[in-house]
Amino acid sequence: MKAMRPGAAMPKKALVVGLGISGRSVCELLFRHGVRVTATDLKRREEFGGMLDSLEAKGCGLRLGTHRVEDFLEADQIIVSPGIPLEIEPLRKAAQKGIEIVGELEWAWRMTTTPVIAVTGTNGKTTTTSLIGEMLRRAGKQVFVGGNIGTPLSEWVASGREADFLVLEVSSFQLDTAPRFCPEIGILLNVTEDHLDRYDGFSSYADSKLSLFKRQTSSHLAILNGDDPVCTARAGDLPGRVLFYSRNDSTAHAVLRNREVRVRLPGGEDYLFSLKGSSLRGVHNEENILAAGLVAASLGIPREVLEQTVRQYRVLPHRLQWVRTWMGIDFYDDSKGTNVGAVVKALENFRQPVLLLLGGKDKLGSYSPIGERMKRLGKAVYAFGEAAPRMVQELDPWVSVRSFANLPEAFREAVKDARSGDVVLLSPACSSFDQYESYSQRGNHFQQLVSHLGNEATGS
Repeated sequence: MKAMRPGAAMPKKALVVGLGISGRSVCELLFRHGVRVTATDLKRREEFGGMLDSLEAKGCGLRLGTHRVEDFLEADQIIVSPGIPLEIEPLRKAAQKGIEIVGELEWAWRMTTTPVIAVTGTNGKTTTTSLIGEMLRRAGKQVFVGGNIGTPLSEWVASGREADFLVLEVSSFQLDTAPRFCPEIGILLNVTEDHLDRYDGFSSYADSKLSLFKRQTSSHLAILNGDDPVCTARAGDLPGRVLFYSRNDSTAHAVLRNREVRVRLPGGEDYLFSLKGSSLRGVHNEENILAAGLVAASLGIPREVLEQTVRQYRVLPHRLQWVRTWMGIDFYDDSKGTNVGAVVKALENFRQPVLLLLGGKDKLGSYSPIGERMKRLGKAVYAFGEAAPRMVQELDPWVSVRSFANLPEAFREAVKDARSGDVVLLSPACSSFDQYESYSQRGNHFQQLVSHLGNEATGS
């Protein structure tokens, strides 16, 4: 077993709430430590297929289709999945009784002393996390890359594998249930409106993101976006050493000029590496590279490794991904753009007219920033899904906007209206869960629609 963090205590009886991939992973880790485990999920057994068979064979008590308050009150510790609202009645009653409630990230972090590099922010987390991991790997380091991206941390801990660094993507929901989590290096990329259906307001959401740093000390490093107003306003409150990256401020520790990144560390050498040949295009990716380069430079990774990594790194799917040019019209899939800030960043990359596909499950933020940008650049907005009525209401003063039941209907109208030289962009500003299982399923559907252009199936 790996060494545990000081003060980490092992419960005798634990309740795991939520049996998604992170919930199942932490159940396995608890069993390895001899903990008696009960797990609960609102889904029925048939919805899991055979995914719970191995847990049940190990003696996990399953409570499916409902949450029983007595299970919550009888546990020594509750480990809750990120998608579970903390306001549900069983959790509130458990908290009133003094039962500790933590998330999978927190619990797994307590089970290892390996240094952590944690990346959070509204947008860019996945690309920045994977880019940092690849820079370290190319420098010969053993690295685990996971957390909110791909593999849960508890799965790595349970595997018994070793690493020099844990590079973790961390969401605000995970931070809300991580009362002791403290990364050696924390990165905050940006804070724009998101998940306001889960928070009291923007300030509460921003506080959640900034909690990444609140247990750091002067021996820890905080890396912030010097162009983000929340980051700059709150930097003075942080206890760790603070470094900034910026596209606009030449005094920052990492800056971009003429497709070259310059990193200047206090008391250290200057790093200079080129972005020539990189497939990571766009304002948002330039910021991601600056953040990743600043992290790697602070760890002493050679300049040549940073440049080689950036040049050979391949863009992840559904992140402002060019799909096809048809009849002179460019089609881009930015299905990962699940909040307003991401859409605004995407729009900053175009100079030609944009026909924008927006929609999905409403997160209750303001769509006005999109309207402001589209007034200068856009031809029209095609809103679809659950959020469409509110989008029409908010965006109508700024740009031509119409409402559609689903993505295929919106897509067909956008294609009819588009002309050579235009861009048709899917950047939804919403989660996908009204009509799709994930943003990737939504993006794949968009790409299928694009691929059928010119075929008889297009109008079906």
